[in-house]
Amino acid sequence: MGPRICVVVFLLLGLLQPVALGQRQQRDGALYRWGGEQWVQVDGYGVRVSVAPDGAAWVVNSQNEIYHFVNGRFDRLPGTATDIGVGGDGTAWIIGTDSNVYRWTHDNWERMPGTGVAISVDRSGSAWVVNAANEIYRWAGSAFERLPGMARDVGAENQVWIVGTDGQIYRFDSGKWSPAGGMAVRVSAGADGTAWVVSQAGEIYQWRNGSFQRLPGSAFDVGANAKGEVWVVGTQGR
Repeated sequence: MGPRICVVVFLLLGLLQPVALGQRQQRDGALYRWGGEQWVQVDGYGVRVSVAPDGAAWVVNSQNEIYHFVNGRFDRLPGTATDIGVGGDGTAWIIGTDSNVYRWTHDNWERMPGTGVAISVDRSGSAWVVNAANEIYRWAGSAFERLPGMARDVGAENQVWIVGTDGQIYRFDSGKWSPAGGMAVRVSAGADGTAWVVSQAGEIYQWRNGSFQRLPGSAFDVGANAKGEVWVVGTQGR
């Protein structure tokens, strides 16, 4: 998804009207939004989800198509991705299918330095990236800077969490990663320093009162924002 290819994709898709999500594939999960006590299903599906400050989901499906939830429906965006993150200022970033990092410019994806396999965006709109070597990087305004530690996934908001290469959950504290207890495969940072995680078994947990508390349902990805609005790509929602 280099710059030239990305422009061509945008020009082609720009000729189309907004559309709902394409044909569901077997690897896609249904989308659910947290209602405070249970998961409420939303018409859509995907494999990766992130939540903007307005509570709207940005979704990548198993065909690597990118969608944004607007006015009660999912609209297709140009380009293709494997992971997506939206920050507290509304800035969206993706990992393209070419492993390169891109930032949304309100009409297309701008190629940024670096590559990755997982991405999240903090409150200021800066991306945190995990690359194929499990190295952790943070966008510092003009370049990505390397951080200590190794990870498989990252969740950033006002606080940053990772899933380490050992599967354990860690929180960034005073320049180092401190274990928080628990195991996961996916993590998303939420309101007031909280985190939402999905375990290897698909169980959903929320960091609350100093520990991870089990929630109903099961999923393989989760996205949260600073207001506590949460979506999952679920295998079942209750």
